[in-house]
Amino acid sequence: MSARRHEGPDEGAGGFVQQYFRNEQRQRLPVLKHRLQLLYAIETHLTTIVIGEPGSGKSTQLPQFLHEAGWTADGKVVACTQPRRIAAAMLAQRVADEMGVELGTTVGFSVRFSDASDPQTTRIKYLTDGTLVRECYADPLLSAYSVIIVDEAQDRTIATDTLLALLKKIQRKRRGDLRVVISSATLDAERLQAFFGKDDTAIVSIAGQLFPVDTQYLDAPCENYLTAAVETVARIHELEAPGDILVFLPGKDDIAAAISQIEELTHGDARLASLQPLPMHAGLSTDEQRAVFEPAAAGMRKAIFATNVAETSVTIDGVLYVVDCGFVKQRVLDLATGLDHLVTQPISKSSARQRAGRAGRTQPGKVFRLYTHEALGSSLHPRHEVPEACRLPLAPMLLTLKALGVNNLVRFDYVQPPPPALLSHALEALASLSAIDLQTGALTQDFGLYLAELPLDPPLGACLLNSVRRFGCAREAVAAVAMLSLGESPFSAPSGRMAEAREDWRDFVVQEGDVLSRVNVLLGYQDTPTRARQQWCRTHFLNARLLDQATRISRQLEGYLARFGYGKSELASSCGRDASLLQRCLVSGLFANAARRRGPSGGSYQLLRGGGALDIHPSSVYFGADATPEYVVFASAMTTTKAYINGVTAIDPAWLTALAPNYYSASQTAPV
Repeated sequence: MSARRHEGPDEGAGGFVQQYFRNEQRQRLPVLKHRLQLLYAIETHLTTIVIGEPGSGKSTQLPQFLHEAGWTADGKVVACTQPRRIAAAMLAQRVADEMGVELGTTVGFSVRFSDASDPQTTRIKYLTDGTLVRECYADPLLSAYSVIIVDEAQDRTIATDTLLALLKKIQRKRRGDLRVVISSATLDAERLQAFFGKDDTAIVSIAGQLFPVDTQYLDAPCENYLTAAVETVARIHELEAPGDILVFLPGKDDIAAAISQIEELTHGDARLASLQPLPMHAGLSTDEQRAVFEPAAAGMRKAIFATNVAETSVTIDGVLYVVDCGFVKQRVLDLATGLDHLVTQPISKSSARQRAGRAGRTQPGKVFRLYTHEALGSSLHPRHEVPEACRLPLAPMLLTLKALGVNNLVRFDYVQPPPPALLSHALEALASLSAIDLQTGALTQDFGLYLAELPLDPPLGACLLNSVRRFGCAREAVAAVAMLSLGESPFSAPSGRMAEAREDWRDFVVQEGDVLSRVNVLLGYQDTPTRARQQWCRTHFLNARLLDQATRISRQLEGYLARFGYGKSELASSCGRDASLLQRCLVSGLFANAARRRGPSGGSYQLLRGGGALDIHPSSVYFGADATPEYVVFASAMTTTKAYINGVTAIDPAWLTALAPNYYSASQTAPV
């Protein structure tokens, strides 16, 4: 194991003191007391597991410690991965501010469809786990990095588990030249130490948190966590000292309902008029998410209603109070139907600890748990959440591993082996897309390899590739995939103007369904002069933020196709007035999501394979329509109390047997 010469500032000359103790808050961070211990562990061990309380400063300070200690000498980079895009972007901005540098220079970030880093100057790089995995395609040994910090590893996303498994292999290949740091507040350290090898793995515990947190529980279970959360926020605002409130709720529908209730209360009660409710969830744009980090206006108190995206790494200055409803929504794959179920269930004990850690970051705080102390200690709340690789579709992970040369997926050294049924389901999905050669088990030349490189779910990636390979409709397909990647409808009407908006939307909505209607919107937006786009969106009741984001994604998707060797004429190909070209293109990737109407009319459908009742989502252009198509494919489905489908496109059933003959027989697609 090679030693590294530390080339940081001269601590005897006061360089370290000037750099790290220039403000009072950073001086109090518990991680500072462990600086030398951490650097020694990383110097002498290939892998270091860091366990620290939320708010200990490990996410922001550890990369700076390594930078100052010389691990970024000779052009090397220290990477710090995050499970969520917003955390990577916000942490990079925070560290850049602390170091007094412009974001994108010494400190940068890289996430899907957004990159603020420079290969020549960036030395501390925040990125998502999935983004770093994708970098392995161009550089399988990740040779640009000297240290890779896998932060918030307790989330155990599919990308996190994939990255950890790959890093173990890369360490062996690089012969002691790569250090891996796995950081978390609530981690199963023994499992990971055994995975990476006890002899080469150190565990460092960071004791203490920045400020104490007073935890309060309910005496008896509440009947409705949403009502209890709103009432608790109102009570905090009336009785507690100034300080912002962070409320954890399971999903964005709960968040919207809670904010609506708060707004009603503020109109009827002058004492609550100074309460400013804000949403925070993954469906918001980066700009909308940044709003929660802005200081509240004078005399106002922010009440931030968030999903579990706010559990880890994201520090919102000013939050002193946390309200934890005790529930989370998790996706679980139903193997019988191939659809995800969105299940609301009690959080794990580790999540409860993470949520409590969001209080007390800048001064002593309080957490109000809307459940009893006995419930948290019971089996109702497991110690850790089930890893994504044990409950979600594995096709993206297997596609990545195949692209990186992993041939035996069953015997691959996973952190925690996924269930065989999930592996089989994923392999069938990839084979049906023609991404895997059934004779050799390898990715198909060009198509499978390109599919792995695209930052898309495999079905959408297949649609994009087939648009240039088979259907000649790249212009519309790029727009369709960009819109579907965002998962939201661009149609957005203010309260009280829905009838007027629906009349205006008739210029875009077509009988072929959601996707083609959204393509019409995006292409219309892109054909409008840049300076006039905002007004165009206001005139037509459209979401300008969403369309701007989709336009940026479109450009990146075109860049991928160009890199794969497709020329300008292929990228400019258009279906023109022949909508069936785009419809068939969508079927070529989304055929597994085909459904037949259950009756002569209405919005209820049934999967062609696996059965299961499906309802049209309220955001669909078909919702409430008098006439709906008999056969459709859909881009996404989510089961809550019902199974809702979105991104719906009308199809001819004959296309299914023509484009996916190994998946459908004629009897499955024949009309009843």
